[in-house]
Formats: sequence, C-alpha cells, structure tokens
Amino acid sequence: MAYPRRITMDFMESLEMLDRVMPGIAADSTLLYAPEIKFYAMRIQTDDGLRTSIHNLYVAGDGAGVSRGIVGAAATGLVAAAGIQTQPG
Repeated sequence: MAYPRRITMDFMESLEMLDRVMPGIAADSTLLYAPEIKFYAMRIQTDDGLRTSIHNLYVAGDGAGVSRGIVGAAATGLVAAAGIQTQPG
C-alpha cells in the first residue's frame, strides 16, 4: 500500500530470487515494511539542555531533529532529563 504496483512487484521478484539462495526468505510469513523517511533539516531551536522557547518544554530524540539514530535519541533523553533537573522548581 505504500508503493506503486511496479515497485511492489520488483520487491516480490527480488524476494523470490533471494529465496533460491536463502530458502525461507519468501515465506508467507515474511513481512516487508516501507522505509522510514526522516527530515533531518527540521531542527527545533533549543538551549544546551534541550529546552525550547516554549516555557518548560523540552525535546529529545529523532522527532525533535536533534539526533540521527537510536543511540543519539537515547542520549538526548538523558540531556533533556538533566536540563529538567537543573531548572529551579
């Protein structure tokens, strides 16, 4: 449903060929997912603690455009948590 029929058929044909080398790849239970699309240029402006210009709103992870992978996303969570802890309460 994510791709035009021609591309889907190319995927199916590729799986069938790969199944000749690695039997089981083209099983009925094999699932294919559309690739993830990321917009790295969409970065939210933050301070060093990942606080935005919106009062007490912190951002972290890929959705904020401040990381480029799962490890970086996890690290930004730690940075945001540290920024929250240092705010006067």
